[in-house]
Amino acid sequence: MMVWQMAARNLLRNRWRSGLSIAGIAVATAILIWNYGFFDGFFDLMVRGTTEVDIGHVQLQDERYIDQPATYDYFAWDEELQDTVSSTAGVEAVAPRVRLFGLIGHEERSSVARILGVDPKEEPRVTVMAEGVRQGRWLGEEAPKQGAAEVVIGRGLSQSLGVGVGDELVVIAEGADGSMGDGLLEVVGILETGNSRIDRRAALLHLEEAQFIAAVEGAVHEAILRVDNPGSAPVLADELQRRLDAIDRSQVRARSWQEVEPGLYELLIYGDQMNRVIFLIVFFVVALGVLNTLRMSTVERHREFGVMRAVGMSKPRLFWLVSAEGALLGFIGAAVGGVVGAAATYFHATAGLDLSPFVEGDATWMGVSFAERIYFIMTWKTVLYPVMGLVVVSTLCAVWPAVTAIRLNVQEAISGRT
Repeated sequence: MMVWQMAARNLLRNRWRSGLSIAGIAVATAILIWNYGFFDGFFDLMVRGTTEVDIGHVQLQDERYIDQPATYDYFAWDEELQDTVSSTAGVEAVAPRVRLFGLIGHEERSSVARILGVDPKEEPRVTVMAEGVRQGRWLGEEAPKQGAAEVVIGRGLSQSLGVGVGDELVVIAEGADGSMGDGLLEVVGILETGNSRIDRRAALLHLEEAQFIAAVEGAVHEAILRVDNPGSAPVLADELQRRLDAIDRSQVRARSWQEVEPGLYELLIYGDQMNRVIFLIVFFVVALGVLNTLRMSTVERHREFGVMRAVGMSKPRLFWLVSAEGALLGFIGAAVGGVVGAAATYFHATAGLDLSPFVEGDATWMGVSFAERIYFIMTWKTVLYPVMGLVVVSTLCAVWPAVTAIRLNVQEAISGRT
């Protein structure tokens, strides 16, 4: 206890110098915490905006469809396959889909659309598209038996065609058998998910209606899965592939989102590496400041150290005293910075960070829109890692001054010749 009291007293001898060092450590800690929360929130938005809106955590597709998607590369979606997929450990929900590209419009305007046939009951369990309906409603659980089929379209497609809820459209698409499928559609909802792939060109129909247009009754082009741990999707996909091979469905390939979107996965890895580089740079700058403070402090106290050694203070105790000064600098600065950084990060985790002043229009990256807010992610690691890291850095910076202090010649130090 006495060592810590002496360390605090020594730091207070030059309040201005010690205060600047503490302020530097505090600012560095706060910046690291804020940066940590921002990048975690940014990459979480990227992953969720891609997997929870469009591709799911794991996809099942015909192996031919993977290389070059085509309407005729489908696979049968039967009860055996569905039970095999659903019973795999870690799978929370499965949604079959039919994918088409076709022409959708009315007598005045038309546009190429990305047509998705979905199961209105299962799709909301896997993706958040149903939550993205901003006008009208989601598809009904049962497809209409007569009249126009229901369709939910993206906001961009709605604006391009100049239609809204209640308007009718016609869809034309090539079927798997080479025929041209068509259908009359009634717009029941306008979709805005934050994913430009969906919002600009998507048209969502009942699965049965899309199967009819594509001439693939009883089959699908893909099934997307929601899993309990998105990070373990590659392991789950491998296990699922083994189960598919066991029931003689090896032509159906199971791929994790990391394989489906390798660019996104590489971005996450790059972001993690970039975070480490930022940490190292900040730690280095802080280390220089703390080292300078402690070196100046010990040089000014050579005579004091000589007297302390002369009256019986051991080298280990003197070493610990100087080291305690570095640790105390780091602890106080990191504690203050931790409180400030945690408060700022918590604020942006709840209120979000509005990026609209920094972007023009509907700025998107890899299909995900950044025109609105990014919500930071704050965990115990967000605060603990920067705080503990800078305390350790400050303590290590005291080693050199401490070694210098214990190696002083007592007589020369007392006489002032060092």
